[in-house]
Order: sequence, then structure tokens, then C-alpha cells
Amino acid sequence: MSSLEKIPRSPTGETVHPALYDPELRWAMRRARWVYTLREGFEARIVKPLEDRLFARWLHQARLAGQVEAMGLPYRSVEAYLGKQLELQVDPNALVHQISIPRSFPVKSARNAALNQFIWKGDWDWTRFDFRVGHRYRFISDLWRHRDDPAQSESYRKLMQRIEAGKPFRSHHKGILLNTPNRVLAYLDVYLGYMHDMQRHGFDRELGKDRLAVAIDRDGHVVKLNRGLHRLAMAQVLELEQVPVYVRAVHAEWWQRVTAGERGEAALARVTAALKTCRPVA
Repeated sequence: MSSLEKIPRSPTGETVHPALYDPELRWAMRRARWVYTLREGFEARIVKPLEDRLFARWLHQARLAGQVEAMGLPYRSVEAYLGKQLELQVDPNALVHQISIPRSFPVKSARNAALNQFIWKGDWDWTRFDFRVGHRYRFISDLWRHRDDPAQSESYRKLMQRIEAGKPFRSHHKGILLNTPNRVLAYLDVYLGYMHDMQRHGFDRELGKDRLAVAIDRDGHVVKLNRGLHRLAMAQVLELEQVPVYVRAVHAEWWQRVTAGERGEAALARVTAALKTCRPVA
């Protein structure tokens, strides 16, 4: 590869690590990039303006305001309106409860609806599990334990087994094909580089394409969502004292209790005040 310009960007626009890229990923990456660009364009031109109009009706308690709230409020509009007020500082070592969106919303229509809502109804928060038993935490903790010789890690062994079986790890969404020992080691070294930087300089919210997303359950406790799981695992393994998390959704029961009948701007004022007291629970 004579020039980095020959390497296509990932579907979401990130630069691909040259040592992990293989030309056979090119067309799959370009197709995924086209699909992503079309979807983002449709949402920006059609969906987002409609959501903003509905949110403005709710915010000012105009006609259809009750229906907009009953539908869960469009989360992108809530995010744009509240901004930094949705960010909390938490102890990462206390943030051990996670939910899985597919497990919490097994019905596809409900799952698709939740992905566009800020207020989530139902028993989704009862499906929580311990984040530390998940593969991302196990991957990060195993890698850090063998940081002086990553080739001795369980992660290296499993990735090499995939090569030997003729099924190397690949992700055209990330531009990664781990089909040689050197690429496997380079892949592991990327994560170790993030961890060494975090150990020296603390948690950098600018690294990584996704923020550490969380939800507020019916009791007002912070639970982890899917986004930012590797960086949460790093913060836990490195025993950082505090990390910023972003509130992506809240339980409908908590919302009703906190807003106490208020609507629009008054309701959001109550919610942002209550968020300051939300913490993870062991």
C-alpha cells in the first residue's frame, strides 16, 4: 500500500489502521460506507427535522404534546436541547450493571422504537447482567495482564486459532482483517496503546467514536448500555476514579416520578436536576 489515500475510510468515516487493513475488504467497506451515508442523509434531511418539530410542540405544550411524550420523546432532539446536562461523572468501578438492547427489547418493533426514544417503557431494566462477565471486559483484563508479552494472552491464542481454522477475524465496518500473526499483534497493540495513554493521562472523552452511554433505570440508578464498553473496561482495569458518561435514555417510571406532572421545559428542568443525584449501584 503506497499511500494512505488508497485505504478507504470506515463506513462511519474513521481512518483505518494501515497495519490491520487488507485490500480484500475494500468493496465491502465502500458498500457499507454508501449505505451509511444514504441513511445518515435521510435522517438528517427528513427524520431529524420532523423529530425537532414534534419536540418543539412538546416543549411548548402545543397541539399533540401529550402524544409526543407518550411516544417517548425523540432522543436526538432531547440530546441537542440538553447537551452537557446529560453528562454525569461516575466511578467506573461501580458501573458494573449492563443491559443488552436485543435482550431488553426482544420484539424487533419495540427495539427499533427504543432506538429513537429518550423515555423507555417496560421491564428493560430487569434484564441487567454483570458487565465484568462479558467478553469485552475479559478481553481487556486478559490483554492488560499480558501487556509485556501479548502473544501469551488468551486473546492472541483465540485469534490465532481462527487463522488456523481458516476463519480469521474480519470487520469491514472497522477495516480490519487479522489473517497473520503480525496483524494480530498489531491489533492487540492498538488496545494496549489506548490503555497506556489512559494510565498516564486519564480518561479522554475525545478518543473513540462513541461516548460511554448509560440509561437511568426505574429506581434512578445508572446502568451501562452497549456503547463505549471497551473504554469502560479499560477504566475499570486501570482502576480510574472517575469517568464521564452520557445519559442516553431514562425509564418511564423514573421520568413520571421525577417530573411530578410537569411538562415541557419545567419537566426537563426537574429531570436534569434529578440526574445529578443518579449513581450506579452494586
